[in-house]
Amino acid sequence: MKKIALILSSLLVCSVITAQTLLTINDKEISKQEFEYYYNKNNHIESDSLTANDYLDMFINFKLKVEEAYSLKYDTAASFAEEFQSYRTPLASAYLTDSAKIKELEEEAYNFLLKDIEVSHILFRIDSPEDTAVAYEKALAAKKRAKRMDFNKLAEEVSEDPSVVYNKGNLGWVTGMTMVYPFEKAAFSLKKKKVSEPIRTMFGYHLIKVHNIRPTRGEAQVAHIFKRKPEGADSAQIDAIRKEMYRIHSVIKNGGEFDDLVKAHSEDRNTLKGGVLPWISTGQTNEIFEDAVFSLENPGDVSPVVEAPYGFHIIQLKERLEKPDYNRWMPQIQTRIRMDERAYIVRESIVNKLKKEYNFKLGKDTVVAHFADVTLTISQLDEFCTTNNISSKDSLDIFVNTKLMEYEDSQLEKKYPEFGFLMQEYRDGILLFNISKDKIWDKASQDESKLKEIYENGNFDKPYNKVRGIVISKYQDELEKQWIKELREKYTVEVNQKVLNSIK
Repeated sequence: MKKIALILSSLLVCSVITAQTLLTINDKEISKQEFEYYYNKNNHIESDSLTANDYLDMFINFKLKVEEAYSLKYDTAASFAEEFQSYRTPLASAYLTDSAKIKELEEEAYNFLLKDIEVSHILFRIDSPEDTAVAYEKALAAKKRAKRMDFNKLAEEVSEDPSVVYNKGNLGWVTGMTMVYPFEKAAFSLKKKKVSEPIRTMFGYHLIKVHNIRPTRGEAQVAHIFKRKPEGADSAQIDAIRKEMYRIHSVIKNGGEFDDLVKAHSEDRNTLKGGVLPWISTGQTNEIFEDAVFSLENPGDVSPVVEAPYGFHIIQLKERLEKPDYNRWMPQIQTRIRMDERAYIVRESIVNKLKKEYNFKLGKDTVVAHFADVTLTISQLDEFCTTNNISSKDSLDIFVNTKLMEYEDSQLEKKYPEFGFLMQEYRDGILLFNISKDKIWDKASQDESKLKEIYENGNFDKPYNKVRGIVISKYQDELEKQWIKELREKYTVEVNQKVLNSIK
């Protein structure tokens, strides 16, 4: 039987590396820092806390089981790799980004919500890459003309936005989170009455003009009673609906319950209980409805009958905020940052930081680039483009950025010790579960003859089928003890007592 050898402190060489090695299992070193990670994480309940010396025994047993799993190649199973990666990928993503840039974009998006702008635009569409240069030249020419003629008349003449036929390019009052990001950023950066440079979005090039700017009207939550204008209705039919809505409004003024009238008369079946709509801010519905909403001041106030493009409304204010609720908006902002053009801004920011950190340099001849200890070659670039079906002029940037991010991903455990320990915990935990399932749990539950033997020798006062779970648990305890005994005999464990004594 191999004994656990204690390395006496008087025999230690006091180097930094040796001082940080707490124990070895055969030739595998386990650091003080890794032990402290588990010890501090699992020993936080003060009433049941153990000394480091007491906890060490359990830790050794845990590591012996994991080492046995490695010995039996559990880590080479495809299912292990798949499960481990399913944990690692989402956790690693937090390190493969620029948190400061994300915070900056979050604050910018929320600040856009704090004001409203009345804005017009002229669009020159890009339906294929070949349209890009032509659309840009059209935008430049239109910007020159905008200096000497009415912007909305110019929009009627040259804009390729289909909606121009009825809005003359005027989008009305809008606030943040209502437009695509490049348009939004440009519009909220413009001064009143100014026209932007050509702004590229997924639709094409835009010229943007801001007519007016005001502080946000805030947000409101309202309920409404809605009567639709039927398609093709004549004036008599619409007048009958109008009269019906005035009658309902009169009932409300005389004490009628708004909720009851919603149930009885409203034709909006998509609202919440009592006709309640989602929170409303500028630019989210038609201006007639919005103006009516924001004319209400106190919860419970009811609007006159409001005639809007699609029908008639009676609106009741439920709650109003002077500015958008930060906590309620932030999840939407964060989702938008992950999904729209801002995601590229974040990625570009982290890539630029990595280039600086890893001393990135472009190569020449057959070498594309160097960074850290990586050399990227033309043949690798060609293979990457073929595999990913990339042939654009941006293929080099895409290739380099991808390889930088892949390299950074491979360094996370080294760069961030807490992440490294967490990944080791997941890796060890999966291996421990899989090997324990085979060695103890399944074996105990499937060995009926042994279970019957334990039951018969156990003086149980209930039938076997009533206490089978307890019997299985007792058998698992037996198997656990026997397995630990075998592992202690199989592996040499050496503990650095001086390092152990330094752990508080």
